[in-house]
Amino acid sequence: MKNLLAGDGAAPGHRASVGKFGVVMASAVIGATSLVAAPAFAQGGSTTMQLIRMMHDNGSITDTQYQQLMNAAQNESAAAAQSGSGTLANTNGGSSDTVTTGAGTGFSDNLKQQFDSMAWAQKIKLTGDVRLRYEYNSNNDALGTALGNPAADTDNRSRGRVRYRLGMIANPVDNLELGAGLASGGDDPRSTNQTFGDNFSSKGIQLDYAYGQYDFTPYLANGFQLKAIGGKFKFGDYLWHPTDAMWDGDINPEGGSVHLAKKSSIGETFLNSGVWVIQENSGSNQDPYLWYVQGGQHFSVNNFIASIGGTYYGFEETYTGDNAPDTVFEYGSGTNTTSQFSVVDVDGTIGTKFDGGKAELIGQYLKNTHEGVGKDAGWAVGGKASLNKWGMKYLYVDLDRNVVPDSYPDSDRFSGATGMKGHEVAVSYALNDAIEFGVDYYNTESKFGPSDDRQNLVQTDVEFSF
Repeated sequence: MKNLLAGDGAAPGHRASVGKFGVVMASAVIGATSLVAAPAFAQGGSTTMQLIRMMHDNGSITDTQYQQLMNAAQNESAAAAQSGSGTLANTNGGSSDTVTTGAGTGFSDNLKQQFDSMAWAQKIKLTGDVRLRYEYNSNNDALGTALGNPAADTDNRSRGRVRYRLGMIANPVDNLELGAGLASGGDDPRSTNQTFGDNFSSKGIQLDYAYGQYDFTPYLANGFQLKAIGGKFKFGDYLWHPTDAMWDGDINPEGGSVHLAKKSSIGETFLNSGVWVIQENSGSNQDPYLWYVQGGQHFSVNNFIASIGGTYYGFEETYTGDNAPDTVFEYGSGTNTTSQFSVVDVDGTIGTKFDGGKAELIGQYLKNTHEGVGKDAGWAVGGKASLNKWGMKYLYVDLDRNVVPDSYPDSDRFSGATGMKGHEVAVSYALNDAIEFGVDYYNTESKFGPSDDRQNLVQTDVEFSF
């Protein structure tokens, strides 16, 4: 089940600033403990304990850390009391000097270790989810033949599936974000699902993404925002695409991208560009890749919301001599008859916000402008809405054979093929922040095969996330 209305993550650097606060507070506590160690422990550790309570009350330390520190403080206080309140009186020569014994040193070291670990941990954010799915596919008698694989022809099919994802995001210094994620699934970039079966066999885990991102915004003037990313990463701000007619939601491109934006009173103007690697041909200097440039505007005025954007994708070094697309675009569906693509993509949304949610209409037009390529257009229309815990999406997609590489569109829509048309309806309900239920229905058919080249697919999901 897709995330129908995905939200943005926390701003880069936010977690780092929280970590610095913990370090500052730790320094203050350690300093105070060092200065007043003897009297504090002599008086039952009240000064130190008050500082610990204050940090717990304002959220600087967790309940577990609070209990650990309080236990350590109480133990040190008891030890100090048994050794004479942590002081020795020296009356030699008529003088009266007070010498501290260092009874609080162990506690100070323990406190510093606690905050050192807190400062590191607060720079790390873990995310993840587990999704359970039951899927039923019916009336696809000749779908395998339509996709060039007659052996896959079948009347009905049902299966259970599971998806697991675990991600870690770190902010080691200001403006720098490092991310890495693991996911179930195989090598297919369009799926992180594992199908139940194979006599309880173990399921594979793959590297889903690994990237470095730097935010240059603090160095810019006039309200400009600029950030760059490299590695294997999620689209995020680097490519706006309101539908999955061209890009499946599980695809994470490999290469580098930049995002430039400027906010104004009516919304945000943005410009994206990047170079993504498609293949590495070890026996040739012709390594297929794509480059893209995208410009657009997000509007937000009172309750009115809208977006418009245009993208050009240039696919380079993809011609293989025999023009066989499967030798370049692995994990394709077998419906392309060309490997040459120069794609223009125009997208738009318009909608409104209201109490508890929002609603939007969506439109998209795709065109492969490469010379001499036929069956080269596609489009999508639909809408999505949310209200409190409910989400809904409807999308109608029509793709010619060669409008885009058939290894990129939503893999659940007509098995990810091009040369198709049909409907999708999805509904979701969030029970709470960690549990969501969803149902997704596809009714699609081939544009070039027999009339029975049709697919009816139902997916029911329950997703647990943290």
